[in-house]
Formats: sequence, C-alpha cells, structure tokens
Amino acid sequence: MKSLSDKFSTTVQFTRFGLSHAVVFGVVWLGFTALTYMAVSGGLSNASQERGLVAMTTLGTIAGPMTGAISRRFQGCCLQASMSLLPYAATGLVIGVLFQCLPLPCRRGWQGLRLSVWGLGWLVWFGSGMVSFAHALS
Repeated sequence: MKSLSDKFSTTVQFTRFGLSHAVVFGVVWLGFTALTYMAVSGGLSNASQERGLVAMTTLGTIAGPMTGAISRRFQGCCLQASMSLLPYAATGLVIGVLFQCLPLPCRRGWQGLRLSVWGLGWLVWFGSGMVSFAHALS
C-alpha cells in the first residue's frame, strides 16, 4: 500500500525548465526582436540613420520596457515612460515564472497550461517594450 507521500509525488508534478520553455521564450523573443528591428531600421525613428543605434535598440529588446528608452538614448521622457511600465512588465514576468513552481497534477493539459502562462509572462514583458517604443516614436 502506498503512503500518502508516495501518492502525492505521483499525482503532483513540479516543473523543470526544459526545451519547451526555451522554445517558447525563443519564439516570443525573436518575434519581438524582429518587430523592433523592422521598426527601427525602417525609418520609424531617427535611429534608422545610425547603424549602432539600430543594433543597440534591437539587442535591447531583451530589456523589455526599456526598449523605447534605448532607442532614444535614455532621453528623459522616454526613460520615465519606460520606468513607469517596468513594474507592470516585471509583475507579468514574475507571475509567469512563479507559475512554473506550482505543484500541479500530472494530468494531460497541465504542461500546456504551464507553458502558456510562461509564454504570457514573456509576452507581457516584451509587449511592454513595444508600448515603450511607441512612446519613443511619438
């Protein structure tokens, strides 16, 4: 007869970060990086004339809400707009990461839910970069 702890360990699973998590992150990050590159190099901002600034803004996509500030060389109002988005973006990302630590049942669909919340956290993070970038372009 199984003890309660044995039964618990077989019905509840803590996640391990693995290939699926990396793929979800990579797809979301690359999508937003491509959008940022197209916006900056396409002439939507003054940065399109400076290759270094285009590269810096594109690589800065990983910084989420700071993308707009990066594209304007941390100009005061753009930095303030980015900083005001930071708590919301960080909250979304933290929720996505912490959800991975919840003990969930091993039934079908739970891994999909984990990955969806993980991806949603990254969408919030990178999406706030697009909001920040939109402010920088205005």
